[in-house]
Order: sequence, then C-alpha cells, then structure tokens
Amino acid sequence: MSAVPKPAALSALMELMELTVPGLGVIRLRPLDPETDSATLHDWLRRDYAAFWGMQRLTADQVRDKFRAVVQEGRMEALIGELHDGVGGPRRLFLMEAYRPRQDDLARFYPAQDSDRGFHLIVAPAGGAAVPGLSFHIMRLMCGWIFRDASVQRIVAEPDIRNARMLERCLQTGFRLGRVMHLPHKTAQLVTLARADFERLGETPPPKATLPAGRGRWVKLHLLAGRIGRKLGIYERNW
Repeated sequence: MSAVPKPAALSALMELMELTVPGLGVIRLRPLDPETDSATLHDWLRRDYAAFWGMQRLTADQVRDKFRAVVQEGRMEALIGELHDGVGGPRRLFLMEAYRPRQDDLARFYPAQDSDRGFHLIVAPAGGAAVPGLSFHIMRLMCGWIFRDASVQRIVAEPDIRNARMLERCLQTGFRLGRVMHLPHKTAQLVTLARADFERLGETPPPKATLPAGRGRWVKLHLLAGRIGRKLGIYERNW
C-alpha cells in the first residue's frame, strides 16, 4: 500500500490539479467518469472540429463503452477539466488522456523513451465570450499535471498533420515540431516538450504561434505519401 502524502506534498499536488484563469474562473482536474461524462463527450466528438478523433459516427453508447474500456484497462490517465466560475455548477471544459508511448503502438514510429508521456486533448466547443489565452492555460495545466511525475522528462503528441489549431497550441506552449509519421490511420507530426522548456514557460500567454509559411503544399505532399504508403503496406516508414 502506498504511503499517505504528507500535507505539504498533498497541497502541492492539489495546486497542480487546478489553475485560476483571470476573467474565467478556476479550472480543476478530476478523473473521467464514463457513466456521467459520456453524453457530453459524445456531443463534442460528433462535431466537425473533433473530426481528427475519428469518432464522429459513434453513438452515445459506443462513446461510453470506448471510455469505459480506457478506464478499465488502466493504461491511460483520463481526466476531465472542469470550470468553476461561481455561476451554477462545474462545467466540463476538456478531456485529456496521458499515456506511456513505450507501451503504445506509437513506439513503432519514433524512438520512445521510458521518460516520455504522450497525450490526447479535446476541448469543449466555444461558447460565450472568448477568453484570451484559454487554450494556453488549458495546455499549461495539462502539462503541469503530466510533469508532476519527476520521472517524466518529455511530453510527446502526434497531431494529424492537418490539425493546424492543435499544432499552433502546442507551439505556443513550448513544444517543438518534429518528424512526420505515417501511422496506420493518419499522417501525423510529432511534437515534443522537454521538461526544461516547460519550466521556462511563464504564466502569461505568449503571442499566438504560427506554423511555417508555405506549409500547405508540404502537407499535401505528405498526405499523398501517406495514402500511397498505406495502400502499399509500407506506412511504417518515416519518410
């Protein structure tokens, strides 16, 4: 049985689980509950902006069953970020999943390390007045939670190469763009965030990051290469 955290350690852990966003409120993390959260997640995942999750056609029951399996399998941390703004009850703001790439199929496509952690993130559809820097604060809270584990030295992700919004969010939070990976189900771009780079990140959102100019043609070429590679059964090559 693990030891009960001392008060100071517990207090520090709780600080990592929440973040105050000026003009919005407090965002807190809690474990995903497939039974109560699946209806909301189904609503998010069926929308156009969530197309990169590949779950738009699933029913509410199928979404619940998928996340049930995630929780029961226990290979991923699945957490809900809730907004507490003092107006009504908590409002779900995002879902994050954190996992070990060395234990995932992703390890076939890049040199994964034991000290790596991967993530998936979906944010609730926009509603109400825009909050400047909200995506930055969400990413900062998520990365802070993952880096709470002292053994983690790098966070990685594999956004679809067409997902410019997520790639820009990553750049704004200190991630670096890496290699293109032709996965069985998508053409992705590896992004990485070293612990040292995260620790240099301030609390104020930096200017919005932009992807390199002329990227559109480059993306089209990689998408074509990925389609050909998958058709020929050689998609595991990193071109």
